[in-house]
Amino acid sequence: MDALLDWFQNFNAGSLQKMQDFYTEDCYFRDPFNEAHNREQLHALFTDMLKLQDLRFVILERIQQDQKAFITWDFHFKIMGKAQCIHGGSLMTFADDGRVKSHVDYWDAAEGVYEKLPVFGALVRLVKRLF
Repeated sequence: MDALLDWFQNFNAGSLQKMQDFYTEDCYFRDPFNEAHNREQLHALFTDMLKLQDLRFVILERIQQDQKAFITWDFHFKIMGKAQCIHGGSLMTFADDGRVKSHVDYWDAAEGVYEKLPVFGALVRLVKRLF
């Protein structure tokens, strides 16, 4: 687990070369925008993520029991020169060899992305206030 979290906290283009050390071939990944059903698809998602500027993960907390772990994190990056941060959590299930076989990210897409969009963001914030 320590090596996996270190891998995320130091994530860069070179990290993708070590992905097979941390994820099974038939791993599953999901977040509010993406879904991958194997390591090849996940590799493509992570490659796209590297297009963001100054990306970094800060691991905040972790809880592990048997073959499952929940990690909270902050994902920092820049878009068009503006710093952004998404706070979220990941539920991970591990295979017998210790590699991740399921990784599901939980974060608020409205707060993390939609509210920051011009025009559409104002509408999302209004709807949230109404609720």
